[in-house]
Amino acid sequence: MRRYIGYREFVQRDQRSLVGTALLLTGSHEQAIRLALWSLRTVGLSWPPTLWENTTTHAHIALYRRFLRKPTAAGATALVRLPPRQRLLTVACIHDGRTHAEMATLLGIPVETVETEVTEAVATLTKGNVARLKTRLATAAGEASVPDLTARSVRALRRRRNRGAFLTAIAALVPIGLIAAFTLFSQGVVWNSALGEPNRSHPADAPEAMRVVTSAEPTGSPEPGSGLKPWQAPRTSLTIRYAVPKRCPDGGSAGDASAPPKAGKVICAGWTLKLAGGDPAGSAREPAGCTGKGRCESTVSVPDAAERLAYGDGRSSWRLSPALSPDGRRIAYLSAAEGRYVAHDLHSGVKRYLTPALAPSDTETGTRVSVSPDGRHFTVALGARRLRTDFTTGTVTSLPAGQATAAEKAAGWLRKSYRAWRESPSGRHAAAVGAEEAGGDSLHIVDARSRQVFKRLPLPSLGGPAKAEVVGWLNSHEVVVRLSAKAGGRPAGFFRMDAVTGRAHRVTGLADDNLIVLGAVTAG
Repeated sequence: MRRYIGYREFVQRDQRSLVGTALLLTGSHEQAIRLALWSLRTVGLSWPPTLWENTTTHAHIALYRRFLRKPTAAGATALVRLPPRQRLLTVACIHDGRTHAEMATLLGIPVETVETEVTEAVATLTKGNVARLKTRLATAAGEASVPDLTARSVRALRRRRNRGAFLTAIAALVPIGLIAAFTLFSQGVVWNSALGEPNRSHPADAPEAMRVVTSAEPTGSPEPGSGLKPWQAPRTSLTIRYAVPKRCPDGGSAGDASAPPKAGKVICAGWTLKLAGGDPAGSAREPAGCTGKGRCESTVSVPDAAERLAYGDGRSSWRLSPALSPDGRRIAYLSAAEGRYVAHDLHSGVKRYLTPALAPSDTETGTRVSVSPDGRHFTVALGARRLRTDFTTGTVTSLPAGQATAAEKAAGWLRKSYRAWRESPSGRHAAAVGAEEAGGDSLHIVDARSRQVFKRLPLPSLGGPAKAEVVGWLNSHEVVVRLSAKAGGRPAGFFRMDAVTGRAHRVTGLADDNLIVLGAVTAG
């Protein structure tokens, strides 16, 4: 269980304080240990924690919430006879040191209510003597008999993990069977069980199909009437290091100026993938052009991946980017040939539909696709709608607005504050380059929930004035930044910066393009 490195140490460090708090709340050693194990497992389910997460606070909050959902009481002490919420507020504020404001936010009640209930509890228990009550609580918690909960906590996590894997395997049998059946009996058709339709190309005259309406660019953008077809992903063991767009015509539109493209029409398409990794020796699945000894590199074109959508005024357009999974196996994009979002797995060859055929209303305000850190879930934003697809099972669900990430909720504020910003894999933070009062730029790590700059990190020194731009997050704590000289805009390279310490390392082998999407940057 390599994922749980450090979890045992966390349990050994915090188990005594958790059991002590639980004993004060329940009055029973057996119930206290059961409550502490619940909170430890809750923390373990999201392990490893982010660098900004306080695991001790997380465990105590999980314990508080579990107690309020299922309050228990044993014994006849004055503390146990208090109502559950008042008992919790007293223990949390007097014994654990939580502030009234923290508990008010946690329970969703006014601060005045917290103050009143704690004051009444202190008056009932010690006639208003807070110091005396604090000593009594500490003594009672210190008398807790605490066995080593490490082995029991790890076993609970292992059972939960195995049960989840079993249920996932069962849930995957039906779509896997459908895929196998349609592969055998109808070659070239891939089924998405959630959308309930096979992967067939739209007829050229289909009204809902988004066709590229313009392209005079000879370097790869599709031309009108060229019969753009859906991309067939090559089966390969290589991974996608990055993606760059093909050059669109200036202004994003060409052709008949009297009939500008309607809002939501694809006016330019085409992306190039840089693949790397693997060993070409003995591998028949690698794309043509794969060369090298012990290492393989290749370039693959995705001609139907949309790059720009018409804004509707005949002059402006939305910029679109594909989503690449962090392991470099999967890519998702708006297909100009099919008029919908699709995703491909290059290792297995599986293709998924992420959305139905899009209507103009879905894209008139722009659209985007994102991928989860584990590469399993793809989320597409279509106006006010957000659709999430589980790539493993093909299940598509509609997300309510309340499930938007903190960065998505703060998107308007981030756009006003920064020229460009990138959301972290968890959606809790954003990275951007900001100017400092003393002059020069620095890397800003923003807490999206509080909308405050969490870290200001100096950029790598190039020996002269330089401008920087955040390219993306490499993982939960590293940000890739592109630097270029201010004089003449000469590129200086890419750097991966630790979002906590600020340490920077140069990244080689990336294309110096104005728009680059990162995949498995360390591949190869």
